[in-house]
Amino acid sequence: MDFSAIGLSRFDIFLPIACALGAVIGSIVQAILATINHDGPPNNYDDLKIAPPKMQEIRHAWLSMRAYIGGVLGFVFGLYFIGMLEQSPGTFARIWALSFIVGYAAPKIWEAKSNAFVSRVTAERGEQ
Repeated sequence: MDFSAIGLSRFDIFLPIACALGAVIGSIVQAILATINHDGPPNNYDDLKIAPPKMQEIRHAWLSMRAYIGGVLGFVFGLYFIGMLEQSPGTFARIWALSFIVGYAAPKIWEAKSNAFVSRVTAERGEQ
């Protein structure tokens, strides 16, 4: 598909895709950090437990949803910079690095946006 007809360069096409991937990685890192013991690795076999198959399915769905949310937010983040940047490797690397942070913070960002939207709708209706 030729996007040059609407003024998009290859850089402009690749940036949101790379930001979505970076944000997915950031979301997965955040999920891992939220579930592991930060004090150190397991010290004995009793610490290692395999979840039942149903719980594994639920965890897989949870992780998939977090990664999806991060990917969407990273893609939107990348869209903000289309056509605004000097097309250089350094610029790309900075924006891509920020997308990892956006993915890491994705659950909190969506929660804040949701709370702001609900409070705005509630205030417009005059409800408390």
